[in-house]
Amino acid sequence: MDELLQEFISETQETLEALAGEVVAWEADPSDRDRLDAIFRFFHTVKGSCGFLNLPRFERLSHAAEDVLAEIRAGERQPDAATVSAVLGLMDRIGELTEAVAMGAALPNENDDYLIAALHAPAESSAEEVASKPASEGAAEAPAAATRTSAPQAAPRTIRLPLSLIDQLMNGVSDMVLARNELSRKLRERCADPELDTVFERLSTCVADMRDVISKTRMQRVDRLFAAIPRMVRDLGRELGKRIDLTLEGGDVEMDREMVEMVVDPLTHIVRNSIDHGIETPERRRAAGKPETGRLRVEARQSGNQIVIAISDDGAGIDTARLVDKAIAAGRLTPDAAARMTEQEKLDLIFLAGLSTAQQVTAISGRGVGMDVVRANVERIGGLIALDNHPGQGLCITLRVPLTLTIIPGLIVRAGGQHFAIPRAAVVEILHDNNDMLQVSRVGGAQIATIRAVRHSMIDLEDILGMEKLPQPGPRAIMVVRSGTGMPFALAVAAVDNHEELVIRPASPLVMASGVYAGMTLPDNGRPMLLLDAAGLANAARLPNIVADQVARRQEEEAEAAGVEMVAALRFEELSGERRLLKLSLIERVEDIDASLFGRSGGKAYVRLDGRLMPVVNGRADFPQDKVCALRLRDGAQEACYPVAAVLDIVQMPLVPDMVAMHGVLSGVSVIEGEHLEVLSPFALFASLPQERLDRPQQGRCVLLDSEDGWTREILAPLLRQAGHEVMLGLPSDAPVDAQDVILCSGTDAAQAGEIMGCRVVQLRASPRAAGPQDGSIYRYDQDALMAAIGGRQG
Repeated sequence: MDELLQEFISETQETLEALAGEVVAWEADPSDRDRLDAIFRFFHTVKGSCGFLNLPRFERLSHAAEDVLAEIRAGERQPDAATVSAVLGLMDRIGELTEAVAMGAALPNENDDYLIAALHAPAESSAEEVASKPASEGAAEAPAAATRTSAPQAAPRTIRLPLSLIDQLMNGVSDMVLARNELSRKLRERCADPELDTVFERLSTCVADMRDVISKTRMQRVDRLFAAIPRMVRDLGRELGKRIDLTLEGGDVEMDREMVEMVVDPLTHIVRNSIDHGIETPERRRAAGKPETGRLRVEARQSGNQIVIAISDDGAGIDTARLVDKAIAAGRLTPDAAARMTEQEKLDLIFLAGLSTAQQVTAISGRGVGMDVVRANVERIGGLIALDNHPGQGLCITLRVPLTLTIIPGLIVRAGGQHFAIPRAAVVEILHDNNDMLQVSRVGGAQIATIRAVRHSMIDLEDILGMEKLPQPGPRAIMVVRSGTGMPFALAVAAVDNHEELVIRPASPLVMASGVYAGMTLPDNGRPMLLLDAAGLANAARLPNIVADQVARRQEEEAEAAGVEMVAALRFEELSGERRLLKLSLIERVEDIDASLFGRSGGKAYVRLDGRLMPVVNGRADFPQDKVCALRLRDGAQEACYPVAAVLDIVQMPLVPDMVAMHGVLSGVSVIEGEHLEVLSPFALFASLPQERLDRPQQGRCVLLDSEDGWTREILAPLLRQAGHEVMLGLPSDAPVDAQDVILCSGTDAAQAGEIMGCRVVQLRASPRAAGPQDGSIYRYDQDALMAAIGGRQG
C-alpha cells in the first residue's frame, strides 16, 4: 500500500504542475475540448484512486469538480471566470492535501464545503444569464490572462526513478572522468606511443559520451519553470484589474534539475514585477494609445552551454529619472555623480537594495526588496542578467544561466605553494604584473590595479586565505574576476597553471563555512583542491560594491546592444614586431622554451617537447636569446608550437573581424581600443602544418651494436622506440647498413667500424664528464643531446 500511495502522490503532484496552465488556457478558449477533457480526466483519476487508498477528502473534492466539469462537457453549463476560479481552488486544496500526505503531516483542517459551494454558486445565481450569453462574451467581462502556448502534444513515454539513483549514476561517471584525467596525466609523463594514444582517445570519447548521456538524466524541460506562470498571471491580472496576453515559448528546452530549482524564484519575481510595475491598467493603456490588453512574453532557448530566458512586456518600462531621484533621496547617490551617469548606469540602479519604482507599498511589491536578490541569486550560479529598457514601450529582462553546475570549465591557480580552482566563467582576463598595461598602486592601505585606464580593487589570494606569499623568480599573475555583484576586481596569484573541465563536489561543512569556497574538485594531477568562490573572496576582502570606473562594462553592453558576438582573444607581439590576435580557446598554455630545443627536419621547423617532436607554425627555429616565449596550440587532435616575442594581454574581440581579408594565415583586421590588430586564422594555421608525424625518423634505422648489453636492451632500445625510431639490435644479417642509418655504440673500435660502413655514428659514454676536448661522445643519460645527435644536430 505504501508503494501505491507514493505512486499516487507523485502522479498527482506532477499532473497538478502541468494542469495549472491548462486550466487558464481553457478559460481563455472554452471551446478547446482537449484541454477540458484533460482537466476532467485528472479529477476522475483522483476520485478513482481514492476509493481503495482511503482518502475521503480527496474523493469528495474531486467528485464535486468532476460533476461540474461533466455538466460543462455536456453543454449544460458555460465555464465562466468564477467557475474556473473554483476549479483552481479545488486543485490548490488537493495539492495541499497531497503535500501533507507526502510529508506525513496532519491534513489541513480548512472547510472544504466553502470550495465546493463556490463551484455551484455561479450556476445557481446566473444560470439563465449564462444560458443566454455566448461563452466568449461571458469570459470577456472579467479581466483575465489569455495564455498562448503551443498546441498540446502527446507526452513522451517515461519511467520514474528516485533522485538518489540519478545522483549515484552521476557520481559514478564523475569518478570515471577523474580517472580518465589521471590516466591522461600519466600518459603525458611518458614518451609518446601512437597505439596507446589511439586507444586512450577512444576511451576518452566513450567516457565523454557516457557523461553526456547520464547528464541528460538530470535534465528537465523548462516546462516545469513555466507551469506556474499562467496561473500567477491570471490571478495577479484579476487582482490588479489588468488584461494580459501571455505567450510562453521554448518549453521543450532542457536544463539541469538543480538549475531549474534555482531559477524558479528569480523568474517568478520578474514576472510579478512585469505585471505590477510594467503593464499598465486598461485605462492608462487607452490614454497612451495602446491596446487594453498588455502583452507578456516568456521565452527560453539554448545558446551554447547556456540557457537564455527572456521576459519581455509592452508596458511602461523603467523610469530611470524616478530611479535616480529615489537613489539621491535615499543617500545612495549624489547629484553630481548622477549627472555623469549614462542611461545604462541609471538603469542598473534598479538592482540596488531599497529602491523601487512603485508609487506605494502593496502586498505584491514596493519595498525595494527583490531585484537585488534576483541578481545575486542568478550570478551566484554563474549566470548573468541584462536589461533592455524602452520607456513607454516596454522592458526585456534576459537571464543567462549555465546548463548544469556539476561539471564546469575551470582554471588551476597557484598561491602559497598550493593549487586552487576557480570557474573560468568568473575570470574576465589574465595578465602578468610586469605588463605595461597594468599599474598597481596603494591608496589608503588598499591596492588598486589600473588596467588600460580601468581601475579595479586588487587583493592577493594569499592574504585572503592567510597563507605566506612565497618568493618566485617570475612575475605574478593578475586575474580580473567578476564577483557575485557583477563588479569586477583584480585577484593576484602566484601563477595560472592550467585549465580543464572540473567535476564539482560539495566540500565539508567546516570548509564551506569560511565563505570563500564553492566546493572541491579533483583535477588530472590526482590531488584534491578547493574551488574558489569569487563572491566569497570579494566579501572576505570587504571590497566596495560600486566601482568608479565602468568603461569595460560599457564596452560589453555596447557590443551586446549592437548584436556583435565577442570572444576572448590573446593579444601578442610577433617576432617580426607585428601585434596580432588569436582566439584564446585554441591556446593550451604559454611557456618559455629553451632555444636549443628548436631545429629543422625535412625542411620543416620543429621543437622537441615531452620526448617528441612538435611542428612550429611560423617556421622559426633560430633565436638569438636562450629562452623563447611560445604558445602551445591544439585543435583537439593536433598540437603545435607558435614562438612569439611577447604576450601582451587578453582582450575581447568580435567573432567576425571588423574587416575580413583572408590571405595567408590572416582572417582579417579588428579594432581593439583604437588599435588595428591582425587576426590569425586558426583554420589556416593548422592547415599549414605537416600531415605526417615529425617525430617519425626519415634518416633510417637506429642500429645498436652493443646488443648483448643489458642497458642497451632494457633502457636505450625502449626509449628510442617510444620516440618513434625503428630499432635494430646488432648488425643486420639480411641487408647491408644504409647510409641513412645511425649506429649507436659505446666503444671506439665499433665507432671506427661504423664510419667505414659509410653511415653516421653516435658514440655513448657511461661517465657524465667527457674524457677531454677531443671526446665527441655523448653521456648516455643526456636525452636531449642523444635525440639531437640522432636527428643530425650536434649534441
